[in-house]
Amino acid sequence: MNHYQELIKKLSSNISTDIVDLNIRRKKGTAPTQAFSDFLTHSEQGDWAENLLHSSIEKYFQPDLKPVKYGKSDKIIAGDPGFKKFYLSYQDELDTIGKRPDLLLYTPQSYKPQWGSDISQLSLSDLKTIVPMALSGLEVRSSAYLTKRFSPKDDRPFLSFTPKVEDLLVVLKWIETYGVPHYYVQVFFDAIYLIPFAKILEILGVSNITIKGIKNKKIYGTFNGLPAFAIEKNPKNQFKETIHIYLNQGILISEKIDSPGLEGKTKELEGGRLLHYVRFNGGHAEIKTNFLEIIQSAFE
Repeated sequence: MNHYQELIKKLSSNISTDIVDLNIRRKKGTAPTQAFSDFLTHSEQGDWAENLLHSSIEKYFQPDLKPVKYGKSDKIIAGDPGFKKFYLSYQDELDTIGKRPDLLLYTPQSYKPQWGSDISQLSLSDLKTIVPMALSGLEVRSSAYLTKRFSPKDDRPFLSFTPKVEDLLVVLKWIETYGVPHYYVQVFFDAIYLIPFAKILEILGVSNITIKGIKNKKIYGTFNGLPAFAIEKNPKNQFKETIHIYLNQGILISEKIDSPGLEGKTKELEGGRLLHYVRFNGGHAEIKTNFLEIIQSAFE
């Protein structure tokens, strides 16, 4: 166990089960039977955010950092032939190694050119030696908001990073497996924010909390005197509880983003059902130099 794994284990043990119960055994999901247009559009937006970050890191931080695609990239959805088999295999992987972050970052010394820029299709056996050499892993999330146009409300003072409870469980499993520092990156259409996974655990572990409601509790937390997070505790939907870690707890790494182009697309499913969705193309983000400093200081 390396220093980072020891830190994550300590921070996660400090979290009260009244806030998030990380001792719960993860339940395997059930494969959905059909997809919808909204799902495809959200998936395309997520791919755009990942590609935007990948290309921007390559542009601004070579040769110091080499970004490599690592997260599952199979373009198969509910309704496609073989989807159920793929879904069940993915659930098994989550239990075996945890959830892969979308991107891995390597130093010039640890990166091997023969890997290329995408290792997502390599076997777990091959990845067993490749992944631990990474400097960090980035879980990339997208949001449809413009941060500069957001209107704060009493119950939502900030936009947020939005991991689910089940996400924390499988990220912890991945860190336990590989020992690589993990970060959440939230990509908006006018800004990009980053937060270390360790900071999320720290916030949940030492925050002062306020609980509103009885049956469906909503927990609000402060960290160092500032609003830090909100969690809606629905006992009927334990694993889907979403944790809103406010952006004021993260780090702004870009506030200069060119908007992507939009393209209408159609996908035909078995039986002739059509799904219409939007594809996002292009765009550019200027990443601040503090990003490199954050990544390089992970083990300090």
